Amino acid sequence: MDKIPPLHERQAQAALGLRVSAVVVARDAGPGVDLCLRSAIAEPWIDDIVVVDHGNSPDISSALRAMQADRRDMKLITVDRAKSHAFAANRGVEQARGRWVLFLDPDVVLQRGAVARLAAVGGAVRTTPPWIAGGLLMDTEGRDRRAVRAGELTTWSAVAVAMNLPGPKMVRKGAKKRKAVSDDEGEAIADPQSEATKVAAVSGAFMMIQRSDFEALNGFDEEFQSHGADLDLCRRATEHGGSVLFHPAATGVQFLRPPSRGRREAQGLARFAQNSAKTRWEKAFGRIAEPAFAVLVWLRDAVGGRPPVSRR
Repeated sequence: MDKIPPLHERQAQAALGLRVSAVVVARDAGPGVDLCLRSAIAEPWIDDIVVVDHGNSPDISSALRAMQADRRDMKLITVDRAKSHAFAANRGVEQARGRWVLFLDPDVVLQRGAVARLAAVGGAVRTTPPWIAGGLLMDTEGRDRRAVRAGELTTWSAVAVAMNLPGPKMVRKGAKKRKAVSDDEGEAIADPQSEATKVAAVSGAFMMIQRSDFEALNGFDEEFQSHGADLDLCRRATEHGGSVLFHPAATGVQFLRPPSRGRREAQGLARFAQNSAKTRWEKAFGRIAEPAFAVLVWLRDAVGGRPPVSRR
């Protein structure tokens, strides 16, 4: 028998009419995609899952089809591998039924209650739409995967991402006022209003947005091949008067995956730099951005090796 969600979750679902769709774009996915999908299935706030097969081995594609055949709440679509990651994510949203959309990378395993905490963030901080929420990503050893950026998003933010440089230190204003309540099983749950912090960007590997807001922002920019589309969406949400919010109690574990090709990363960061350019110097840099980022990414990986961080 399926476990009944705790009382506070059932009350919130009834009050908000909540329906969350998880969109998982799987490209070169490993066996860990099974853990990812099962963690999403186990979340009571997720009503349906859309998996986008964006180019995987025959074994993985076959496993995804078999899982779909056993579940009425899971839909599998196929997108040409030549299309961009942003294109695949947008097609996934078109098939989703939920009021909220949770973007989840196939190497991320949700921890219990993560989706409920993200869904509660927007109302808790009384932010105006559009709002985007993200949580804390950790590796298998409990280390922060640097999936959040504080400060302001500018052309130079892309340079910091390319060189794996941390952004400004994030200040959690509500940390001293942290409260806790207990669910039906006595487990402490952090109060979302005291925990949520406004940031510049959260990772598309673990990101929630109201579907109407996503559509109003015209979704992800499909010209981004792989990297940078999530940064760009966060930038546009803020420019439209909305907020990007981080909730450290909404957590997921991200397994290390083989890195994508540097050319694709350079292309995405260059496009973000160009889209963000406002000053004369930023626009000048934008004209040489792609070859410049190709060199920066190559130097980063050649000198220090590719660090174990997420696709942020």
